[in-house]
Amino acid sequence: MSRQSATLKGMFVGRKDGILERFAAEVRPVVEITEWQTDPSRGYGAIRSAPPPVVFVDLADDPFTRLNLASRIVKAAPSTLVFTVCSTKSPDLILEAFRVGVADFLVWPGDEGQAGTAVRRAVEKLGARRSKGEVYSIFSMKGGQGVTTVALNLVDHIRQLTGEKVLLFDLNLYAGQAGTFLDTGAAYTPFDLQRDLKRLDQDLLFSSLLKHERGFYLLPCPEEISDADRIARDDVARMLEVLTTFMHYIVLDLPHDFSGKTLAALEASDAVLLVFQQDLAAVKLTLRVLQFFDESGYGKDKVRLVLNRYNQKAYLDVEDLSKVLHQPVFGTLDNDYDGVMESLTKGKTVDMVVENSPFNVQVRALAGRLTGVPVVEPLKPFWRRTIERCLPGSNGKR
Repeated sequence: MSRQSATLKGMFVGRKDGILERFAAEVRPVVEITEWQTDPSRGYGAIRSAPPPVVFVDLADDPFTRLNLASRIVKAAPSTLVFTVCSTKSPDLILEAFRVGVADFLVWPGDEGQAGTAVRRAVEKLGARRSKGEVYSIFSMKGGQGVTTVALNLVDHIRQLTGEKVLLFDLNLYAGQAGTFLDTGAAYTPFDLQRDLKRLDQDLLFSSLLKHERGFYLLPCPEEISDADRIARDDVARMLEVLTTFMHYIVLDLPHDFSGKTLAALEASDAVLLVFQQDLAAVKLTLRVLQFFDESGYGKDKVRLVLNRYNQKAYLDVEDLSKVLHQPVFGTLDNDYDGVMESLTKGKTVDMVVENSPFNVQVRALAGRLTGVPVVEPLKPFWRRTIERCLPGSNGKR
């Protein structure tokens, strides 16, 4: 599936005159400049709050001050392609621009077609990776495996680790529970998104989506039982194609079936987290699902096994399960019944209620492995470290 949109949206930070309006026309086949910010400070603030896919920074008047602005944008919005625009081809400015991390140094006015070609080349090289978000599906064919609990806590940790735009999308269209578990209600649902697809833009999407207090967005199912057949397989594919242009990460809470909608979501996913438990029925069903995925062309780099409610005393341990399923277990989540139930009772994520829960720590590690963001565990209090060093079997000296 192609993950590159035809035309990206962009912002221009700098003066707006006839010369630069011609520049906008030059790059329009690749990047449509939809916002002009003549005030650099306001421009930087707007970029930090809602990073566009592309930003052009005009170096006129005070080039090195504007290069400093470009550097700040690169650091604040790593998913944004930043270009500098200058009327002169100064070697010192070019060197400094690339040092701070811009995608390209554009000379304007210049030869006809040159700026547009340079922008297209940079977008083709970097834009495909940066302009589309990652999609992670949380799935199990067997109910009661903890899919929704894993999904809502995973999305929370991805948001806390990356600081990016992250969405929890509940595709259990008959009676999904993500909104119920988080006690949020359902002001804007997948059915509303389907209705708005043809006119959807950044402003409409983010003004409509429910934003959780932890910073991630939520697309829950309606509170009443709905007719899931109103949304077809192609609708799901289109929704994800559009949403990935606005979100950096999307976590899908999938139903326990292989309907057309579920298959569309699985096909659009960068990773599928197949959640299961250690009971024999769940393991046998998981093996059948893995066989189906293999026949469907899903490699082991896409399908990741997540063992939920892990019990070290169970008959089948992690090593046994990896042999039976012919695939290593990607992550284990401890059976922390009390911590998880407390969070669900309060309508919170586990990290908000029981931060030191083993389940919570392991979901954070899982989020780090998926996103590639290093997870730094908080330092334990001095008294606790001292006691642990003195415990039998520790490596500390008494």
